[in-house]
Amino acid sequence: MTIEASPGSRMKLGLALGLLLVLVAAVPAVAEERVSLSGSVNYSRGDYGTDEDTTLLYVPFTLRVRPTERLTLGVTVPYIRQTTQAVVFTGGGVARRGDQERRVEPRRTEEGLGDILVKGEYVLLREGLVLPEIAGAVKVKVPTADEDRGLGTGEFDETIGLGLGKTLLPRLVGYLDLAYTFVGSPPGEQFDNVFAWSVGAAYLLAQPVTLFAFLDGATAVAPDQDDPLELRAGAEFKLTRAVRLTGSGSVGLSDGAADYGASAGLAFRF
Repeated sequence: MTIEASPGSRMKLGLALGLLLVLVAAVPAVAEERVSLSGSVNYSRGDYGTDEDTTLLYVPFTLRVRPTERLTLGVTVPYIRQTTQAVVFTGGGVARRGDQERRVEPRRTEEGLGDILVKGEYVLLREGLVLPEIAGAVKVKVPTADEDRGLGTGEFDETIGLGLGKTLLPRLVGYLDLAYTFVGSPPGEQFDNVFAWSVGAAYLLAQPVTLFAFLDGATAVAPDQDDPLELRAGAEFKLTRAVRLTGSGSVGLSDGAADYGASAGLAFRF
């Protein structure tokens, strides 16, 4: 299909490139191996509590820089493809649209630039003998996606979060992530703010393979949507000191989540 960029889309693309250039400008100022570039392909399919299945393809590219030992800054530029207009991406997850009876061409497939994510993370406490490592995070979803084509809401979303990590055994690390997202509601919708959590562990099976499993849950974005809950598991392969390959699969445990999903990613550290 041919995609024609509207003036609004071109302006948003310019904003996206501007945000990326700001972060890239900081790269020469940081030390060696404090810069990483990653990309992944994320496929999922489910009805999210609607009357039709939606296939989502989410392909984010992320640049991260670590100006100090405790501070990490990142920007994510995603590509999105979705096969229906029954759901929409938000900063708090995939939301069921509340105006289904008013939608035209519900099976219309759309693709293009998604909403850019800008994130900052700071390590508040280093891991000790008893205490876990604790990191605080702030994330902003910038409305760069075309809301007229159903690729975004056209609203800013802000997330604050807390992440904990603790070495439980010599090869086993446990994780707990908590986040609260202030979700902007577009005209005609009344979205709720979202509390999300994730608990899991990673186990170093043998160099260079690490296995991981997580249970991810959240409150629903849309008032008439079930709270999403899914189980995710996979493996990370450390190909070299600077290159990592990740693969995972997921299964939905509630009507508010995708029925199933798969992901593959590649990360480079400089």
